[in-house]
Amino acid sequence: MTTASFERPILTVDVVLLALLEQGRLHVALSPRPSDPFKGKLALPGGFVHTDKDRNTVDSARRILADKLGFAPSHLEQAFTESGPKRDPRGWSASVVYLALHPAAQLAPLQADGRVQLFDIDSLPRLAFDHLLLVEQAVKRLRAKAAYTSIAAHLLPREFTIPQMQTAFEQVTGQQVNAANFRRKILETGALKETRMVPAAYRPAQAYRLVEPLTDFGYNLF
Repeated sequence: MTTASFERPILTVDVVLLALLEQGRLHVALSPRPSDPFKGKLALPGGFVHTDKDRNTVDSARRILADKLGFAPSHLEQAFTESGPKRDPRGWSASVVYLALHPAAQLAPLQADGRVQLFDIDSLPRLAFDHLLLVEQAVKRLRAKAAYTSIAAHLLPREFTIPQMQTAFEQVTGQQVNAANFRRKILETGALKETRMVPAAYRPAQAYRLVEPLTDFGYNLF
């Protein structure tokens, strides 16, 4: 039996791009589909794997974000794969799903020119394909990983204060934590490095940045 005897599946990469808006809520980036199937329906940034250009699916994810949104996210990681015969009306399909995080302020130009719309993850409209499921699964992964790594910091500017980091941690994990305990525990991880003093409401505050792109604490912070 040759490979020609098999129907080739549709292989795509979809990116769940999340941002933390000023009101402290997680939002996901969506855009209307330009063509069928589901023309005009909101969907995640995604596309086919280009075997002539992409060495792997992370190359695909980076290319898709560069081509469609014109930027590279602060954090990008492969999250999971979803597959099956009923996901896509064009045929049996598999989607390699990537989780991307980026500061919301840097997405404002993309919103202004209509390339992307940001929606609260708890108030999503109907989406194309099974993209609602993909968002839910990616957010679940982020919530779990934020408990034991520094991943939530990628929702913030490159330099941030401890209170900003606490807000990101609380919004992502759904936990409310004591400010003094959070400061002590996050500094004990060694994941942050002091940078400079920045203006704050009452007095200048110490700003920090990540020592490494991602630090695994080896335990749940709370």
